[in-house]
Amino acid sequence: PPPPPPPPSESKDETFIDGWLQQKSKQLPSSENIQRKRQQWYSKQCLFPTHITESSMVDTSPLLSLLHDHAIESDDSSLRHPSDKQTTVDEMRKIASLCATYKTTAIQNKQEFEYKRAVIAKERQSEIELPAKPPDHPEFTPLKPAENVLLAKIHGTNYNLCLARAVCPQRTNNFLKCWKSTDPRVVKALAEQGLDQLMCMEEREAVERCIGQSVQKIMKDIIS
Repeated sequence: PPPPPPPPSESKDETFIDGWLQQKSKQLPSSENIQRKRQQWYSKQCLFPTHITESSMVDTSPLLSLLHDHAIESDDSSLRHPSDKQTTVDEMRKIASLCATYKTTAIQNKQEFEYKRAVIAKERQSEIELPAKPPDHPEFTPLKPAENVLLAKIHGTNYNLCLARAVCPQRTNNFLKCWKSTDPRVVKALAEQGLDQLMCMEEREAVERCIGQSVQKIMKDIIS
């Protein structure tokens, strides 16, 4: 499990992770060593540069809708339409299975957060009913609620990027390469002006076009 996070940094050169923790974290142990280890641990969870802003991420909603509408979640999922072309569906199942670990981790941390939040609320208002307690997980259960939300956000983003890379590998790699070349200080300055979506916009839109075209082709194969 990760070391406990320190209070948010006052540095103006904040990453996506630090910026989010600054909004959510309360009084936590202070130590530069702990801060460095915590940052390293969270950064290792990310498939993306940690200073990328949420609003600048690739939109994979057409692909997510396709997987959801056709119940394509993993190799052992059932089909709603037995007449669908098996090759296309099998290919999509492989993609879903490849990225499933990120989705599962995001869901686990969301459930942890919702349960811990309910416990805190029940301490203030005893008549509140608690949701089902999630199974204990050595990596997620000891975390503070804000950390569970952060991991849910990280792995939710990982899931979307994994799907994008599986369907449009070259364009997704170009998008990530572009972001790795950006200066976090410039990104933060643009984000404060609401202009962060301009960063790597051409590369992001290329991925989104590719995803849209791929989904259209898959739907055509399924219904033909």
